[in-house]
Amino acid sequence: MAAPAARGPTGGGEDPAASSPELAGHEPVAWEPVVTRPDPMTEEEQNALLDVLTDQDAPWWLEEGDPDPEDDPPPEEEYNLEQVIAECRQMAEDQARAAATAARLGTTGALAAIAATRRGPGQPGSAEVFPGEYPGGAAQFATGMLMDTMPGRPELAGFADEAAGADDRFDGVSDDEVLGVLCAWDRVEAHAAARKHAAVAELIRRRPAPGYAPEGPARMPAVWDEFTASELCTVLAQSRWAADHMLGLAHDLEVKLPGTKAAFLDGIVDQEKAGIIARAVAVLDPPRPGSGGRRRSRMRGWNSGWRSPGTRRWWGGSSRRLR
Repeated sequence: MAAPAARGPTGGGEDPAASSPELAGHEPVAWEPVVTRPDPMTEEEQNALLDVLTDQDAPWWLEEGDPDPEDDPPPEEEYNLEQVIAECRQMAEDQARAAATAARLGTTGALAAIAATRRGPGQPGSAEVFPGEYPGGAAQFATGMLMDTMPGRPELAGFADEAAGADDRFDGVSDDEVLGVLCAWDRVEAHAAARKHAAVAELIRRRPAPGYAPEGPARMPAVWDEFTASELCTVLAQSRWAADHMLGLAHDLEVKLPGTKAAFLDGIVDQEKAGIIARAVAVLDPPRPGSGGRRRSRMRGWNSGWRSPGTRRWWGGSSRRLR
């Protein structure tokens, strides 16, 4: 038995549009929004407001000093590329002759030491690029170049590794570029040490001493478990003194010295300098919320490192029992 045909509102199964001449000939029109209320501002008022906000018809996205897109483009600078290349090549040859003369006279090291300044991101020794030709594989490590001003990161380590060549002989690399690679490795080394101390800080968070929960913005316990240093001694094959120093520095970088930690990560400050800074502020309390960055001196010579009842850690690394 066949299923009954669907019946429409007209009582039959046919399409109502097909049965109605008006609906069958209807053509759909494009949708238009229905305005339920008039615009509170007329077009003239809107243009007047935009004129006031944009300072006499200037586009709103333009900043002070930007060229107006409706103005004619500035004239192109006229220069002779071959002449520029020749001048750079001549400068490079003059520098090579000066270096050869200094080597023959035995004054290379003395002259280099006199002219040497600190290099790296934001350092005076990398503030400008010297004209010349840099055809070697380590050209970006020359003074003021990209890699010479790059913070210490794993990517910088990869570029520095390639600059050394297959046999680490730096073939075709100038003295200036070798120094740039050396400074880059120094920043990478500091960055790796900073990451290592960040991992130590996380270990401190996971090894709080009984009764000392993580606190403050850094979520660090004031005291860590007494066996944490022994754990570091075993996994790193370090001495107990080195483990204690590592724990204390990692804690201070997180709690007291966020600025030093940032410079440590960029390679501006190495591990030795970070340790000096930490020892200099060992007698200061961490900044408290609302204190405006002021720190109160403990006037005791003790560090915030591990301590058991009756024992406190001396900021230099040794410990003694209080009577």
